[in-house]
Amino acid sequence: DKGFSYSRTANPTVQMLEEKVARIENGHGAICVGTGMSATASCINGFMNAGDHCVMTNCSYGGTNRIAREQFMNLGMEFSFVDFTDPQNVADAIKPNTKLIFSESPTNPTLKIADLSAISEIAKDRGIVHVCDSTFATPYIMRPLDHGCDLTIQSLTKYYDGPNMGLGGALISATPELYERTKLVQNMHGNIMSPMT
Repeated sequence: DKGFSYSRTANPTVQMLEEKVARIENGHGAICVGTGMSATASCINGFMNAGDHCVMTNCSYGGTNRIAREQFMNLGMEFSFVDFTDPQNVADAIKPNTKLIFSESPTNPTLKIADLSAISEIAKDRGIVHVCDSTFATPYIMRPLDHGCDLTIQSLTKYYDGPNMGLGGALISATPELYERTKLVQNMHGNIMSPMT
């Protein structure tokens, strides 16, 4: 109703990109942020609180692993790092306070593959949000939301951009409810991509 009154909340250039990213990922909506790590931080900030637990792949991107261990653990969040090549390992690591399952497939840089459909089924059976960082594959090869994931993370700096001239990240949501949460987090953090990018 307010239109584009404040560029931290929304601007027409970034909104157009967000709509296109959501469409190509078969998602309901997307937020585009400064970098892939910004998308990762937005996801964890948006869906976990102190005392919550996350099951994360033990082959996650180095920056993802670092922020989990160096920042979020210090804020009272728990992380279990397990081998996602066997979905049973994910199921076995779930605790009563697990709020997030964090996949990466293929992993960067080891190219390990997770069975996203099987892990998504485990997550849905227990009411846990399942996110997949799919930067290495891009939606040209794989769309995690098509395999039951709730959210997808992309570093737009990599293959999306092609010549790697700009920085960017995206967090794509499967449902309106998830999108509303990620959009709120984006606005609260002021974490929006510059329209000039």
